[in-house]
Amino acid sequence: MSESRKTAKSKKRERNLWKWAFVIVVVIIIGGGIYLYTQVTAPVEKQTTSQPVKQSNSSFEVDLNSEQVNALADNYLVRLQKNQKTKYGFIVGKKYATVTGSTKFLGTKINFALNFTPVRQSNGNVLLKAKGLAVGRLNLPITYVMGYIKNNYKLPAWVELNQKKKTILLDLNKYSRHHNLQYSAQKVSLSDGDFRFLVTVPKN
Repeated sequence: MSESRKTAKSKKRERNLWKWAFVIVVVIIIGGGIYLYTQVTAPVEKQTTSQPVKQSNSSFEVDLNSEQVNALADNYLVRLQKNQKTKYGFIVGKKYATVTGSTKFLGTKINFALNFTPVRQSNGNVLLKAKGLAVGRLNLPITYVMGYIKNNYKLPAWVELNQKKKTILLDLNKYSRHHNLQYSAQKVSLSDGDFRFLVTVPKN
């Protein structure tokens, strides 16, 4: 009789141990996810240097699909453009990454959609190359619209727009310099909806 009681107590302890172990793992996963989300979407100040992130034992990969990238971009831009009169959007699709907004031409407000193809650079940054512009029936040059964006929209400090080259640089190395984590693009595929980033915890 006493042996059966001991066996029952032992099994109960084991169940409790597994229960608490599971709870701890869930808390770690959720807490880590929230921390990573806030780090990815936080605005930063402008820096002048850019260094690539090197993979180490303290690195891990984050794989996002198109919907997740769009959700992060929307959340970031809403907070960045708070209280701004002129606002723009950023959406990734199957073929292009598109900047949407409005511009003024001959005193008239015109909505535009500027299409880019993203290219991953060897240092982990992403370069957007302009490929087309939709502005209704008007035939405005891409350089004109990009110049308007540069002069009238609030851009993040780590985003560099070059209207002459028709490019926008997403400098993730610069973005990382005021964060506890460093970010580097490993794969950018619009057609596959696959966006892979290397996240590194820098050594103190």
